[in-house]
Amino acid sequence: MKTIKLYKFKDSISREMPFLGEKSILSSLNDLMAIDLIDTEKIAEYTVDVPDDFSFENYSNEELMKLCEISRNVIDHHFIMTLNDYDVI
Repeated sequence: MKTIKLYKFKDSISREMPFLGEKSILSSLNDLMAIDLIDTEKIAEYTVDVPDDFSFENYSNEELMKLCEISRNVIDHHFIMTLNDYDVI
C-alpha cells in the first residue's frame, strides 16, 4: 500500500492542486470568518491509501470520488475569487 493525495475542485479529481494563485489563499482567522461574505472557491485535499500498482489514469472520476469518500484525512483550502481582475477583499 502507498499513500497519495488527491484534490477535488468542483466536480473533478486531480493528482495536483489546481492553480488558483498563492496570494489568493485564505489562511488567517479573519479571512476564514469572512468566507460567507466573499466569493470563494474550495479545493479539498484528500489523503488516500491505495495499492502499490495504483494508476490514476485507469480510474474513472466516479471511482476516484469513492476513494475520496473513504480517505483518512481531508483538508479544505479556500481561495478568494477575483472580479474584473481585482480581489474581492
